[in-house]
Amino acid sequence: MPYAVELALDSTSAAAVRRAWRELADAGIGYVAGSGARPHVTLGIWEALDHRAAEAELKRFAAETPAFRLSFASVGLFPRVAVFLAPAVTAELLDLHAGFHRRFGRLGQASWDHYRPSSWVPHCTLATDLEPEQFGDALAIAARVPLPLESRLVEAGIVEFRPVKQLVSCALGGR
Repeated sequence: MPYAVELALDSTSAAAVRRAWRELADAGIGYVAGSGARPHVTLGIWEALDHRAAEAELKRFAAETPAFRLSFASVGLFPRVAVFLAPAVTAELLDLHAGFHRRFGRLGQASWDHYRPSSWVPHCTLATDLEPEQFGDALAIAARVPLPLESRLVEAGIVEFRPVKQLVSCALGGR
Protein backbone atom coordinates (compact mmCIF):
# COMPACT_ATOMS: atom_id res chain seq x y z
CA MET A 1 0.00 0.00 0.00
CA PRO A 2 1.21 3.53 -0.70
CA TYR A 3 2.07 6.10 1.96
CA ALA A 4 1.30 9.81 1.95
CA VAL A 5 2.63 12.72 3.95
CA GLU A 6 -0.16 15.20 4.52
CA LEU A 7 -0.75 18.58 6.11
CA ALA A 8 -4.06 18.61 8.00
CA LEU A 9 -6.49 21.53 7.94
CA ASP A 10 -7.64 23.26 11.12
CA SER A 11 -10.99 22.16 12.58
CA THR A 12 -13.07 25.02 11.14
CA SER A 13 -11.99 24.64 7.53
CA ALA A 14 -11.96 20.84 7.90
CA ALA A 15 -15.63 21.01 8.91
CA ALA A 16 -16.45 22.85 5.66
CA VAL A 17 -14.63 20.17 3.66
CA ARG A 18 -16.40 17.39 5.57
CA ARG A 19 -19.78 18.99 4.78
CA ALA A 20 -18.90 18.81 1.08
CA TRP A 21 -17.75 15.20 1.51
CA ARG A 22 -21.12 14.32 3.10
CA GLU A 23 -23.06 16.04 0.31
CA LEU A 24 -21.02 14.17 -2.28
CA ALA A 25 -21.52 10.86 -0.46
CA ASP A 26 -25.27 11.52 -0.19
CA ALA A 27 -25.28 11.99 -3.98
CA GLY A 28 -23.40 8.70 -4.41
CA ILE A 29 -20.23 10.47 -5.55
CA GLY A 30 -16.65 9.82 -4.58
CA TYR A 31 -14.75 7.77 -2.08
CA VAL A 32 -13.45 10.29 0.44
CA ALA A 33 -16.29 10.66 2.98
CA GLY A 34 -16.09 7.09 4.24
CA SER A 35 -12.37 6.65 3.75
CA GLY A 36 -11.13 7.61 7.20
CA ALA A 37 -9.13 10.48 5.69
CA ARG A 38 -8.80 13.91 7.29
CA PRO A 39 -9.14 17.05 5.17
CA HIS A 40 -5.59 17.72 4.06
CA VAL A 41 -3.09 18.82 1.45
CA THR A 42 -0.74 16.03 0.37
CA LEU A 43 2.97 16.84 0.16
CA GLY A 44 4.05 13.53 -1.34
CA ILE A 45 3.15 9.89 -1.93
CA TRP A 46 5.52 6.91 -1.92
CA GLU A 47 5.03 3.26 -2.78
CA ALA A 48 7.26 2.31 0.15
CA LEU A 49 8.74 4.15 3.14
CA ASP A 50 11.16 3.23 5.88
CA HIS A 51 8.65 3.90 8.67
CA ARG A 52 11.18 4.64 11.39
CA ALA A 53 13.25 7.04 9.28
CA ALA A 54 10.16 8.73 7.82
CA GLU A 55 8.61 9.24 11.25
CA ALA A 56 11.82 10.74 12.63
CA GLU A 57 12.13 13.09 9.64
CA LEU A 58 8.45 14.05 9.88
CA LYS A 59 8.86 14.95 13.56
CA ARG A 60 11.83 17.20 12.75
CA PHE A 61 9.97 18.77 9.81
CA ALA A 62 6.85 19.42 11.92
CA ALA A 63 8.83 20.91 14.81
CA GLU A 64 10.61 23.32 12.45
CA THR A 65 7.53 24.25 10.38
CA PRO A 66 5.07 26.69 11.93
CA ALA A 67 1.36 26.33 11.29
CA PHE A 68 0.46 28.61 8.41
CA ARG A 69 -2.49 30.08 6.60
CA LEU A 70 -3.77 28.80 3.29
CA SER A 71 -6.65 30.26 1.32
CA PHE A 72 -8.59 27.83 -0.86
CA ALA A 73 -9.61 30.08 -3.71
CA SER A 74 -11.06 27.83 -6.42
CA VAL A 75 -12.46 24.44 -7.36
CA GLY A 76 -10.48 22.27 -9.75
CA LEU A 77 -10.39 18.84 -11.27
CA PHE A 78 -7.94 16.25 -12.41
CA PRO A 79 -9.54 14.75 -15.54
CA ARG A 80 -10.74 11.20 -15.05
CA VAL A 81 -9.67 11.29 -11.38
CA ALA A 82 -10.82 13.91 -8.86
CA VAL A 83 -12.52 17.17 -7.92
CA PHE A 84 -10.71 19.33 -5.37
CA LEU A 85 -10.33 22.69 -3.66
CA ALA A 86 -7.26 24.56 -4.90
CA PRO A 87 -5.41 26.97 -2.65
CA ALA A 88 -3.94 30.24 -3.78
CA VAL A 89 -0.36 29.19 -4.46
CA THR A 90 2.13 31.29 -2.51
CA ALA A 91 5.91 31.37 -2.41
CA GLU A 92 5.68 30.17 1.21
CA LEU A 93 3.72 27.08 0.16
CA LEU A 94 6.04 26.25 -2.73
CA ASP A 95 9.13 26.77 -0.56
CA LEU A 96 7.71 24.56 2.17
CA HIS A 97 6.94 21.81 -0.37
CA ALA A 98 10.39 21.99 -2.00
CA GLY A 99 12.10 21.94 1.40
CA PHE A 100 10.01 19.00 2.48
CA HIS A 101 11.06 17.04 -0.64
CA ARG A 102 14.72 17.89 -0.08
CA ARG A 103 14.44 16.42 3.42
CA PHE A 104 12.43 13.34 2.49
CA GLY A 105 14.55 12.78 -0.62
CA ARG A 106 17.42 11.91 1.71
CA LEU A 107 15.46 8.83 2.80
CA GLY A 108 16.23 7.23 -0.55
CA GLN A 109 12.80 6.61 -2.03
CA ALA A 110 11.34 8.73 -4.82
CA SER A 111 7.83 10.12 -4.43
CA TRP A 112 5.20 9.76 -7.12
CA ASP A 113 6.11 12.02 -10.03
CA HIS A 114 3.13 14.36 -9.81
CA TYR A 115 3.93 15.24 -6.18
CA ARG A 116 7.49 16.33 -6.92
CA PRO A 117 8.23 20.07 -6.74
CA SER A 118 8.29 20.64 -10.51
CA SER A 119 4.89 18.94 -11.00
CA TRP A 120 2.91 19.41 -7.78
CA VAL A 121 -0.61 20.85 -7.87
CA PRO A 122 -1.54 21.59 -4.25
CA HIS A 123 -5.11 20.58 -3.49
CA CYS A 124 -7.60 19.26 -0.96
CA THR A 125 -9.52 16.37 -2.51
CA LEU A 126 -13.30 16.53 -2.35
CA ALA A 127 -14.10 13.49 -4.52
CA THR A 128 -12.02 10.86 -6.24
CA ASP A 129 -12.56 7.64 -8.21
CA LEU A 130 -15.25 9.40 -10.24
CA GLU A 131 -17.04 8.04 -13.25
CA PRO A 132 -17.08 10.50 -16.17
CA GLU A 133 -20.80 11.17 -15.74
CA GLN A 134 -20.29 12.16 -12.06
CA PHE A 135 -18.04 15.15 -12.69
CA GLY A 136 -20.87 17.61 -13.38
CA ASP A 137 -22.68 16.84 -10.13
CA ALA A 138 -19.41 16.72 -8.19
CA LEU A 139 -18.40 20.15 -9.49
CA ALA A 140 -21.86 21.56 -8.70
CA ILE A 141 -21.57 20.36 -5.09
CA ALA A 142 -17.97 21.59 -4.80
CA ALA A 143 -19.07 25.01 -6.07
CA ARG A 144 -21.27 25.34 -2.96
CA VAL A 145 -18.22 25.43 -0.67
CA PRO A 146 -17.93 29.10 0.35
CA LEU A 147 -14.76 30.47 -1.20
CA PRO A 148 -12.31 31.72 -0.32
CA LEU A 149 -12.08 29.10 2.42
CA GLU A 150 -9.51 30.42 4.87
CA SER A 151 -7.59 27.64 6.54
CA ARG A 152 -4.59 26.95 8.70
CA LEU A 153 -2.44 23.89 8.15
CA VAL A 154 -1.81 22.68 11.68
CA GLU A 155 -0.47 19.10 11.61
CA ALA A 156 1.77 16.91 9.50
CA GLY A 157 1.05 13.22 9.28
CA ILE A 158 1.92 9.99 7.53
CA VAL A 159 -0.92 7.78 6.34
CA GLU A 160 -1.07 4.43 4.65
CA PHE A 161 -3.96 4.28 2.27
CA ARG A 162 -6.68 2.28 0.79
CA PRO A 163 -7.89 1.94 3.39
CA VAL A 164 -6.63 5.11 5.10
CA LYS A 165 -4.73 4.44 8.30
CA GLN A 166 -3.09 7.29 10.21
CA LEU A 167 0.41 6.14 11.21
CA VAL A 168 1.78 9.27 12.86
CA SER A 169 0.66 12.87 13.33
CA CYS A 170 2.68 15.82 14.66
CA ALA A 171 1.56 19.36 15.40
CA LEU A 172 3.30 21.95 13.26
CA GLY A 173 5.56 24.29 15.17
CA GLY A 174 6.19 21.74 17.89
CA ARG A 175 2.96 22.59 19.72
